[in-house]
Amino acid sequence: MKRRRLYITGGALALLSLTGCGLSASASPTHSGSYHISGTVTTTTTGNPSNSSSSNGATAPASPSSGYSNAPSPAPSSTPSTNRQSTISTTASVNSPFNPVVQVAMNQIKGSTHLLIQSPKIIPQATYHIAGGYLTAILSMGANHWSVHLRDTTRAEPVNSPAIAQTLSSLPDVGSFGVRQLAGNQVGTSSLDGTTLRQFNPLWRSNQNILNATGKEAVIVGGGHAALQAQAYGFHGNFNSTKLIWNEGNWTMEVTGGSPRYEQDIAFHLVNYLHSHYLPPFPGLIMIDIIHQGVSSNTTAVTHMDWINGPYLIHIDTRIPSFQNPVTAAKMAVSWSHY
Repeated sequence: MKRRRLYITGGALALLSLTGCGLSASASPTHSGSYHISGTVTTTTTGNPSNSSSSNGATAPASPSSGYSNAPSPAPSSTPSTNRQSTISTTASVNSPFNPVVQVAMNQIKGSTHLLIQSPKIIPQATYHIAGGYLTAILSMGANHWSVHLRDTTRAEPVNSPAIAQTLSSLPDVGSFGVRQLAGNQVGTSSLDGTTLRQFNPLWRSNQNILNATGKEAVIVGGGHAALQAQAYGFHGNFNSTKLIWNEGNWTMEVTGGSPRYEQDIAFHLVNYLHSHYLPPFPGLIMIDIIHQGVSSNTTAVTHMDWINGPYLIHIDTRIPSFQNPVTAAKMAVSWSHY
């Protein structure tokens, strides 16, 4: 998508600490150490087996099969081999570009629904490394939807294991992604698409509709050739807590919950990434909610994004607050692919 360099207009914007935005960050985790993936990873090697890793560099801990496997084993190799499995709910190939937990989850969903089967190829480490435990997932499915809810646990648990609820860490909700089939009267025009994207995005708030704004200022988001013009909308006669909005192609980006300076910091980071990485070519909405605002990267946020592909609404969210959170959500969308 094309970008053009624009310059700041309007006056300086006021600064004020955030007093509340509807979401809160959990306390820091009490455990530490490297982040592990709980999923099925089967390796075939000759001689001594070596450690296998996911596509994003996290190591899957090896352990005996937990009895949750329900997928066929890989075809036997023509060479002598040694097979190892981690805690497992179904088989995930180490040669796949998809994260092992994603593979496990998608293999189960693929056999249980007629809906669109797509997912992010990777789950960036920045999405979950703060928690420092084990990555796993809980699945939810219905006649017109499915979702993969990523969870952080204090010990390795198979995908969809009933024990996940008893082993959640202090930062358990890593995020989610999924697909929903829409009714015919929810899509098809720009107006319908926009309404549906807002309706299903939990971070969009009707009381911050720009029709209710009492003032606006133009600001620049992105640096250098990535620079775009955004509008900062104030409410109740001030800019203490604003909504920053800009567009890139068919996508709308909105940052809420903070004062313009800190919203602009978050926006810069996202715009610079999207200058060279491309979102799915469909109408979409990215909502970013600032949880804490502070100098430089001390500002933290959470993100929920959704887009419409034909009759389907596709959604991704990242729930552990951080400065990198919006970009990690965008990385998941950029890697979105048929499974």
